[in-house]
Amino acid sequence: MLASPAKIFASTVLDKLWKRVTRGGNFVDLDDEARHQLRITAKKLRYAAEFFSPLCMGKAETKRHKRFITAMEGLQDQLGSLNDLATAPDMLSKLALSGVPGAGDLVSAADKARF
Repeated sequence: MLASPAKIFASTVLDKLWKRVTRGGNFVDLDDEARHQLRITAKKLRYAAEFFSPLCMGKAETKRHKRFITAMEGLQDQLGSLNDLATAPDMLSKLALSGVPGAGDLVSAADKARF
């Protein structure tokens, strides 16, 4: 009987995090700080889902859980790439590479459009 209360708790936690992730709308259109916060929340959601994975019972539930984890990894990768694009100009500046020919071509608005 212990699994039932644990599953209810896990569901409550995961639902709360999921709502925070999905309320952001189209993450490409978010400003850099909002997208970074979304990235942090998505990471928390994935880690929580991984933590609660022992509660998955049965083949279908385990398979669904694995698909969710894979999807969350993909979301985190895309959010990470967008964060890299957002922070690249500052990083180039800190490394004194802003003036190097071609540096400006590394990051463009067209890159963001890929997502």
